[in-house]
Amino acid sequence: MEQQYREMFDEVRSSSRLQEEVRKMSEMERKPAGRRFPRKILMVAAVLAVLAGTAVAAVGAPGTLRGWFVQEWEETTGSTMDEEQLALIDRLTQPVGVSDTQNGVTVTVDSVTVGDSTIWMLLKVSGEYAESTDLRYDFDSKELTIDFLPDEVGTFGGYSVSVRDWGVTEDGMLTLLIVFNIHFAGETSLLDTPRQVTLVLNDLVHNDIRWKGDKFKTVAEGAWCLTFPLEPGEMEKRTLEEIQVPGTNRDTGEVETMTLRDVQITSTDITYTFAATPQDPEIMLRCALIMENGAEVRGSNSATRFLNEERTQWSSVYYWQIPVDLSKVTALRFGDVEIPLN
Repeated sequence: MEQQYREMFDEVRSSSRLQEEVRKMSEMERKPAGRRFPRKILMVAAVLAVLAGTAVAAVGAPGTLRGWFVQEWEETTGSTMDEEQLALIDRLTQPVGVSDTQNGVTVTVDSVTVGDSTIWMLLKVSGEYAESTDLRYDFDSKELTIDFLPDEVGTFGGYSVSVRDWGVTEDGMLTLLIVFNIHFAGETSLLDTPRQVTLVLNDLVHNDIRWKGDKFKTVAEGAWCLTFPLEPGEMEKRTLEEIQVPGTNRDTGEVETMTLRDVQITSTDITYTFAATPQDPEIMLRCALIMENGAEVRGSNSATRFLNEERTQWSSVYYWQIPVDLSKVTALRFGDVEIPLN
């Protein structure tokens, strides 16, 4: 869990001021659930982000994004993905096929699935890799930049880029599912205009879960630079003006009620705002979409930032574990409270 704590902080890009505040707080107190943010900052379900990304490497892993989502859907919901859900995945997925070779190792961005604030990227790495469920593959560092990406609010914010899943295909190809999530604190969407993306990856590494501590072994050295376009698209949306939801106070463990406003739900993300006051406790929220058949698709990884420069409003965004056909969603759930959507 200490390794998860370190990785979660390392993969969040924010202002130097915010990073320093987080470092100071993490030196004062660390909990096994994840990183600790500054007092009076309402951080939403960072724990869920870490746990949702903690998968076990699979042999015979899917070789397509569609295959990854189908596998995740079956494991998450216990049901088979229907044709409408498959059609949504296909509509949001774009082929890429861009490669870079360093020191004899080729990394390819096979394809991407794009949402309002989230990009799922399927990477393939050439070479031969051990078919072991004890090995966790990653890159020593990951940076992603996007052209034409305005920040409409002048407050510190950030993004996350992390390996969500990994595995070895039947033909021995290492594949990694990387997820990028950003908070705009505005009306901007990744789908609203053509964009150019550059992904820079440094040193392929792996960690054997049987080892103790933060011990990573370099598998292949290199700095792979992969640039590719994102095509614009449209996203179905549901809106809720105001809802009352339960959250857990991390200090007391008690359940408290929060008021969320301007809730926007799409097939890939949920965004909402809430008031910020000096007395704000640190509250953990957990959200999910409830499907017609009772299956649940949880929110995974949240980013929170001030909505305005006066710092009177916070804004948060989650991405769903799997892109969801909203026509099959009956409710939004926070804790044990369900809010009907259809």
